Amino acid sequence: MKNKFNSIDFFAGLGKITFIFLAVILAISLQSCSVKKFIPEGENLYQGATINVTSDTVIENEAALKSQLEAIVRPDPNKKFLGMYPGLYFYYKAQREKPGFINKFLNKKIGKEPVYGSDVEPLQMEEIFLNRLENNGYFYSNVTSQLTENDTTRTAQATYNVKLLEPYKMASYQLDNDSLLVYQDIKGDLSNSVMKPGMRFNLNAMKAERTRIDTDLKNKGYYNFNSGFLIFEADSSQYDKREFDLFLRLKKDVPKKSIVPYKIKRVNVYPNYSVENDSVGRDTIRYENKNYLQRELFFKPKRLDPFVLIDEGQCYDPEISRNTSRRLGSIGAYKFINIQYKEVDTSATDSLGQLEANIYLSPLNRRALRLELQGVTKSNSFAGPTLTTTYSSRNLFKGGETLNLSAKVGYELQTGGGTNNQAGRSSLTLGLNADLIFPRLLFPVTINNDWFEYSI
Repeated sequence: MKNKFNSIDFFAGLGKITFIFLAVILAISLQSCSVKKFIPEGENLYQGATINVTSDTVIENEAALKSQLEAIVRPDPNKKFLGMYPGLYFYYKAQREKPGFINKFLNKKIGKEPVYGSDVEPLQMEEIFLNRLENNGYFYSNVTSQLTENDTTRTAQATYNVKLLEPYKMASYQLDNDSLLVYQDIKGDLSNSVMKPGMRFNLNAMKAERTRIDTDLKNKGYYNFNSGFLIFEADSSQYDKREFDLFLRLKKDVPKKSIVPYKIKRVNVYPNYSVENDSVGRDTIRYENKNYLQRELFFKPKRLDPFVLIDEGQCYDPEISRNTSRRLGSIGAYKFINIQYKEVDTSATDSLGQLEANIYLSPLNRRALRLELQGVTKSNSFAGPTLTTTYSSRNLFKGGETLNLSAKVGYELQTGGGTNNQAGRSSLTLGLNADLIFPRLLFPVTINNDWFEYSI
């Protein structure tokens, strides 16, 4: 029963401390509402902006458009807390000749510089609003602004009136006709385009379309292609209403090597690569159409090859590179995995490029020792230290295998309490553990590695 009353007293004391703390915060907050006296002469505290959107037609997703405009309004006013400005208050207090330690400390933590009406640039915001509206298809709209200042309350408020006209909508989406192979590859995936007839002019959608095409072409081997090579052109001259035809084409003077696909000519794997030994001669082992280059046998090509998905003769594919990197990282023997592509001279043909894939694998230290010290306490009043030592040997059989040997020693002493209330009892824990990890499936039936995208 005694313990129960102690708990009640503890929580009662904690409640008093919390109450005092809240009272201090409230007192400071009440003072912070009086920032008006600190505002310099000729300045008024900026309270934010109001955006009024009107239109002669029904605007789809008007709320979303208004949210976009509200998100770009600058500057942001000083934030309030319970209708007061504690951050602003402590900023002003810290500017005094002798601010005191508490004011300086709180200004550093929560102080905020004041935002005045003179910091607002309505004309600049009008231009930003018009630019955002045009990016969303609302061409020739109108934006007016007004900055209202109240010298009595020492506040300033901005108002932006946005008059929307009917947006331009896309009537058709077409790709330029050209005999280049890259145009045929783009055309083959236009069915997956985000650009659909009837949608509003949208600059962000066009950027997303360029990114989609760039990703698709990269997956088809276009190693040097860039989304910046694509350009959209809109033509509204064929329509009386606010409609337009959208055309997609390549920019002029795009490098030839950027519009041809690339295939892998050679695959070079460096199983034991280090910058220090980069110039040292290596023996080359040819296995499964790949070159394994190492001074001495560090990793058996037979064991490493299933982790490498890049093959000679296949088109360049960044997704295959990423999956190869993930697979090699799952072995647990390598610290760094770097896949680099080098262009091979292709002057003999303009329709196909060739790449040399170099896979540089920097191994972890072959042996590692780890010590772990823990402090253990138990509900039966036993407590004491536990030391665990783990020795690891990586790439044990030159196939990525890892051997872990662990030894554990723990000593615990009963400090008091317990079932029989007998202090002084002790216990000693000794343990040995061994793990041998094979980074492959040991199974009597052969498993097709292509079933597993990221690992094997």
